[in-house]
Amino acid sequence: MNKWVSIAVILMVILAGCGELTEEAKEEDTVVVVTEAVTEAADDETEVTTETATEAATEAPQDIKVLEKGDKAPDFTAQLVNGETVKLSDYSDKIVLLNFWATWCPPCVGEMPAFERLKNDGDDDLVILCVNCMDDKTTVDKFVQDNGYTFNIAYDEDGSIEMYYPTNGIPYTLVINKGEVAEIYVGAADADTQYNEYKNAIEQCKK
Repeated sequence: MNKWVSIAVILMVILAGCGELTEEAKEEDTVVVVTEAVTEAADDETEVTTETATEAATEAPQDIKVLEKGDKAPDFTAQLVNGETVKLSDYSDKIVLLNFWATWCPPCVGEMPAFERLKNDGDDDLVILCVNCMDDKTTVDKFVQDNGYTFNIAYDEDGSIEMYYPTNGIPYTLVINKGEVAEIYVGAADADTQYNEYKNAIEQCKK
């Protein structure tokens, strides 16, 4: 099955919203990305039907669920912008701030300075990992370069990582303490507010 059909289905199911955007803005952002995916599928002579959508859905892992505090964080492997490959379970003895974001999502972009600030705090117990939601690598690379971010940013072009972390909107951020979900945030305010929120949650994990 054409990968762009899968992308369109995943976007509609997983990325139904975008943080604290207005309903009108959420609709516009979602339509733009889904339309591009479906258009590419059409260019490849793949007909988007109920049958193909069902097929895409059945390709997703069958044991996924909406995570709650106390759940074990699903493991995954991801390639970082800096060329390294990381596995979430490699940080089983750390506190991980795991974020799902996209360049087209204003709240996602707006809170990113909080991650840079947390990284610059130099906390050896903390790992920051921001997983991009299905932008292409060129777009992600340019975004990182333009903003000068130095924390860990990973690609997820095909949505395979996102499938293990279903949510009704992005930014979607989890504080993971030694492999267990400690806090969950959907949406974001300004960077200063998010810095304080995440900092407090991280400190709670150390108690």
